[in-house]
Amino acid sequence: MLKKKYSSHYDIKVILFSMVLMLLAFVQFHLMHSSIPSFDRFAWQFYFLIVSTSLLSIGLFYFQGLRKAGFVIKMLIFFLMAYPFGAYPWLGFTLLLSLLIESGLYFEFPGNLWGMISSLALFLILQRPKSAFYTELPAPLLHDFLTTVTYALMVLLLLALYTREQKNHREEAVLTRRLDDALSSMAKANLGFQTYSNSLELETLKKERKRVSREIHDTVGYSLTNIRIMLEAASMMIEDNPGESGKLIQKSMKEAGYCLEETRGAMRLLRSKEIGRPRGIRAFFQLVSVFAEATGIEVYTEFGNSPDSFGSVIDKAIFRFIQEGLTNSFRHGRASEIRIYFWVQNKTLRVSLQDNGLGAVSLNEGIGMAGMKERLDELKGSLDYHNISSGFEISISVPLSENQTPVEG
Repeated sequence: MLKKKYSSHYDIKVILFSMVLMLLAFVQFHLMHSSIPSFDRFAWQFYFLIVSTSLLSIGLFYFQGLRKAGFVIKMLIFFLMAYPFGAYPWLGFTLLLSLLIESGLYFEFPGNLWGMISSLALFLILQRPKSAFYTELPAPLLHDFLTTVTYALMVLLLLALYTREQKNHREEAVLTRRLDDALSSMAKANLGFQTYSNSLELETLKKERKRVSREIHDTVGYSLTNIRIMLEAASMMIEDNPGESGKLIQKSMKEAGYCLEETRGAMRLLRSKEIGRPRGIRAFFQLVSVFAEATGIEVYTEFGNSPDSFGSVIDKAIFRFIQEGLTNSFRHGRASEIRIYFWVQNKTLRVSLQDNGLGAVSLNEGIGMAGMKERLDELKGSLDYHNISSGFEISISVPLSENQTPVEG
C-alpha cells in the first residue's frame, strides 16, 4: 500500500513555486481570453487541464514513489494545454517553468537533466505553426520566441547547477558522517586493543614475577640460608678452631657471590620479559589495520629496508603523519585504496602515502597538518605533496642523525 508522506521543507517550497506558476498561468489565460475572442473555444479544456495538473502536482508532493510516472503524465497535460497557444509563448513559458522546477528539484542530478531537457524540447515543438479546433495557429514572433527560449535555458542551467551543488553537499555530509563513524570505530577498536594489550601485559608480568619469585626463593633463599648456617658455625668455632672457622667464612663469601649473581640474573630476566606498548613498525601496522577495518579501505604497506623503530621521537612523527594522511585520503580524497612506502637512503628516511582518490590543488592546513609540520621542523624534515596519475601523493623526508639512530629489534 502506498503511504502518504510529506517529504521535507525543500519539497514544500517546490509545490508552492509550482502552485504560484499555475495561478499565474490561469491569470495569463484569463487576460488573453478577454482580449482574444477565438480563445473561447479552448477555455473549458484549459480550465480543466490546469486544475488537473495542479492536483497532479499536489499528488507528486505527497507520493514520492509516483513522481516519475506522474511527471510523464504532467508533460502530456502540458502539451495539451500549451498546444493552442503557440503564437503566445509566454503562457507556454509559464507552464514550462512549472515543469522545469518540479523535474529539476524533485529528482537527483544528473537524472533531472533528462526531465528538464525533455520539457524544453516539448516547448520548442509547440512553437511551430499548426492548427487546432479548425483554427490555424501561427508561430510566435521571433523576438518572443528567442526571449522565452533564452529565459528557459537560463532557468534550466541554474537548476542544474543548484541541484549539482546540493548533491555534492549531501555526499559531503554522508562522507563526514561516515568518517565520524569510522573514527569512532577506530577509537573504540584502538581502546579495545590497548585495554587488551595492557591486560595482557599485566597478566604476563604477574606470571613472570611469580616465576622470578620462585627462582629467588629456590636459589637466593637457599643460598642465604646456607650462608647463615655457615656464619653461625664459624662464629662458634672461631676461638677453638680458627682455621676451620676461616674456611667456613670463605665458603660463605663464595656462596654470597653466587647468590648475588643469581639475584642479578633474575632481575635481568624480569626486565627482558617486560612488554611495552607497540612502537615503530608494530605501532604503524596496528594503526593501518584498525583504519582499514573501520573504513573498509584497502591499505597496503611496504616497509622496505626500514628498521623496527627509528626512536621514539621519529616514530611519533611518522605515526602522526600516517594518521593524518589516512584521514585526509578518506575524508577529502574519497579514496578506496591507499599505499604506504618506507625507504631509507643516504641516512634519510622517506615515507610516502599514495591514494587513488580525487587529488587536490592545495592542502587546507588544519590542526593535524600544522602539528605534522611542526614535528618535521623540529626534526629538520620536509613535507611534499602533489597529484599523481592515479590520485594523490603526500610524503615526508626525515634525516637520521646520530642522535636519531634506527633501533633494530
